[in-house]
Amino acid sequence: MRDIHEVLRRKQAEQSQLAKQIEALQTAAEQLRNVAHLLSEEHTEEAASRG
Repeated sequence: MRDIHEVLRRKQAEQSQLAKQIEALQTAAEQLRNVAHLLSEEHTEEAASRG
């Protein structure tokens, strides 16, 4: 039988790693939203100039 404290320690380490990954993904998503917004504006300006 495994030591319950070792299992708990591993699970907490996994949880910490997942939290870091989630934070990194949220940061990346925010950056992508900013780029998408800029690209959307650029596309709208190009379409308007073509008339």
